[in-house]
Amino acid sequence: MALRLSTKSYRRTLQPPLRTAHGAWGEREGILLRVERPDGTVSWGEVAPLPWFGTETLAEAQDVLRKLGPDIDVTALELVPERFACVRFGLAAALAAAPAVATGKGKLPIAALLPAGRDARDVLRAKLEEGFLAFKWKVGVGRAEEEMPLLDELVAELPGYAKLRLDANGAWTTRDATRWLALCAERPVEFVEQPLMDADTLLGLAADFPVKLALDESVTGLAAAREWQERGWSGVFVIKPALAGPLEELVAWTKTTKPDLVLSSAVETALARAQILRVALAENLTSRPLGFGIGGLFGDRPWDGPVTGPLLDVSWCDGVNPEELWNAAS
Repeated sequence: MALRLSTKSYRRTLQPPLRTAHGAWGEREGILLRVERPDGTVSWGEVAPLPWFGTETLAEAQDVLRKLGPDIDVTALELVPERFACVRFGLAAALAAAPAVATGKGKLPIAALLPAGRDARDVLRAKLEEGFLAFKWKVGVGRAEEEMPLLDELVAELPGYAKLRLDANGAWTTRDATRWLALCAERPVEFVEQPLMDADTLLGLAADFPVKLALDESVTGLAAAREWQERGWSGVFVIKPALAGPLEELVAWTKTTKPDLVLSSAVETALARAQILRVALAENLTSRPLGFGIGGLFGDRPWDGPVTGPLLDVSWCDGVNPEELWNAAS
């Protein structure tokens, strides 16, 4: 069956810039996909690479799509090499005949994102008032001596049933990681995400401390996640589906290997987030709060989608209009 593939590149300023251990992230780029069938029906996809996270570059993604050309068929995904996981994610979504139907859990909790530094406490208070009960705090941005005292200030604000995650984005030294994990062992920390990058050191820290550790930058794709499983990793896998390839492959891996899984945003637009959420709801992929509490970083309703509360359900997906977003990219 002949299909018509159209693409639009986008570049959006993040408001405010997202501060992580990788530096200030002030702009998001990607590609929107539109596939039209002979009967006139249209489906959508998004390609949102993060090369500093280990994916293909935007230029490489554009080149792959250019080589596919505007006239494709349902086998087009087979022509895209595995290493172009972001292209494969977006193209698979655009080729899907119909969106996933949520028949399992009605709602999934969201972890609100706390900024680095002292602003975290004020944001935490505001998010608690909104009803959020899970939080992710960016650390490793400042010096440990400045950040560590803030942990107790945040913990003091939390009700006993709330969850706090720390995300170092791989920035800590082994010495810093050891100090932090000793501190976290006596605090109500759900897990510490990517304390550093060295694989052997991570495995050693996981064995030495009672605090649960999570992999993020180390598992950009499912191939890397499988390698960690083979090495005996018993911690959490933070997977950004928009960077990991077709959603059906993520579902198959999850159903087969039963990882301790967190699904997380790659700061993709509402289009891709809605596609990911539909599958997460339909397949019951995880019981942990989703890492999709990025709020209104794009500063524009079509790009951000509906306001994100402490729980997301299929109604949030229904509030995302891909055609409106496509037109806004003109």
